[in-house]
Amino acid sequence: MKRALFSVSDKEGIVRLASILQQYGVEIIASGGTAEHLKAEGIESTPLETITGNPEAFGGRMKSISFSVASALLYRRDHEGDLAEAFELGVLPIDLVVCNLYPFLDYAKRLAAEYELIEKIDIGGPTMIRAAAKNYRYLTVLNSSQEYEEFLENIQTHDGRTDLAFRKKCSLRSFKMIADYDSAIAIALQRRWENEEASPVIHFSSQRAKKLRYGENPHQRAFCYANSLDEIGLAAARPLQGKELSYNNLLDADAAIRCNHDLLQLESSVDFPAVATIVKHQNTCGAAMGQNAKMALELAWSGDPISSFGSIICLNSAIEEASALWLSDKFIEVIIAPSFSTKAQAIFSSKKNLRLLQLDPLQLKKEIVSRSIWGGQLVQEDDWEDCKHEFTNVTTQKFSNDKMVLADFGTVVAKHLKSNAIALVKKSKQEVALVGAGMGNPNRLLSIKQAAEKARENGHSNLSEVVLASDGFFPFADNVKLCAQWGIRSIVQPGGSIKDQEVIAACNELGLSMLFTKRRHFRH
Repeated sequence: MKRALFSVSDKEGIVRLASILQQYGVEIIASGGTAEHLKAEGIESTPLETITGNPEAFGGRMKSISFSVASALLYRRDHEGDLAEAFELGVLPIDLVVCNLYPFLDYAKRLAAEYELIEKIDIGGPTMIRAAAKNYRYLTVLNSSQEYEEFLENIQTHDGRTDLAFRKKCSLRSFKMIADYDSAIAIALQRRWENEEASPVIHFSSQRAKKLRYGENPHQRAFCYANSLDEIGLAAARPLQGKELSYNNLLDADAAIRCNHDLLQLESSVDFPAVATIVKHQNTCGAAMGQNAKMALELAWSGDPISSFGSIICLNSAIEEASALWLSDKFIEVIIAPSFSTKAQAIFSSKKNLRLLQLDPLQLKKEIVSRSIWGGQLVQEDDWEDCKHEFTNVTTQKFSNDKMVLADFGTVVAKHLKSNAIALVKKSKQEVALVGAGMGNPNRLLSIKQAAEKARENGHSNLSEVVLASDGFFPFADNVKLCAQWGIRSIVQPGGSIKDQEVIAACNELGLSMLFTKRRHFRH
């Protein structure tokens, strides 16, 4: 190793690295700002301009891009033709590239002015990194200060050189980093320049990938990728206590947060400010809105006490001592809340396997949803709405004002159950709650029966006061007849079936009230 090119934005660690390289007799070539930093620390370097043959230009936009630099990086050291051309052109090899890029992500995250953001798009850096990474058989490329120690250990082991395995590792890291960088630029500019109709840019940042203990099952490997431009959210969250979240924990936590967020969009959240949601296997098994966190928790838990065992709980308000005491004798995997009081944390501290996540469901943002299929990806918009439903009374019997509140609440809860989904919800003076749920069945009749049985099991023998909410339309009148057999008198569903008139007629014949929402909420 004879010559190294340094051109960095993040200058951490380069002084020590350059100093040790000089001890090995390596010539340091450096671009303007990097050379100044090294010189201030007593390290002399060869100006990059002596290689390019030109000074920096256009306010620093042109520095390293040149035929001479690219040639020094790209020619093959054991290729007779390349060696002859390099000699003829006077090209001397560069054996090491130390380069990291302008901090585009930092500016994108703080929503910098467009002209500032554009100036942070690095051009020369990626060019050098790609060239060095392509020629990994002969060159080493480092693009992060976290790689310097590993590099130094490698050259100490191999008499001042790096081995091929290490160069391959560095090459792959570099290509991943450049892919992340380019994708971050595309995503940031798309957010500014394109409307929601444009095809979304989908990219998983390898630099923000976290290895999980295992996947859905212990024999499956799994990773969690955090979005490049977002610092908040579930993927970036760290538990206040307890071990790291598992793959299944993250899925259920996301479901609990999303249901809680949607319930907070309802107008009735003014009257019922505390919201608790409980999720197991991505299905909402408990949901309630009440006057305080403890009340909402108790009601949500009562919706399905058996399924709530080992569940994920999300609240929109702080967990105080009273709520913590009530939860202290229950087995729960994760509790999510905007904050936890000191006393609450002290109570939970004895439960070593319980994870506490400090997240506010109101901060949830609309995102793109993707799912792998054989040979590709399915991508769709989030099922996102302001939850201000426009209901249409379609039956002779009308909904009362109290039941209109339940129609709103039930529609949101049904949205967060696996299709075919049925939610039975009930209201008292101080709260609204899920009392029975049916989900994941291949036909809606099974889900109605499942929800009604669960409500009866929970002590609600008279179902005339509940509202049944369905995520999809009733395809036939038999759904209405089954509701009537269980004593259910009020139904809210999207409508849109070719049999709508038969369904409405059955409701009128049986004296049931029914609302149409004109919006389906399938979830698979």
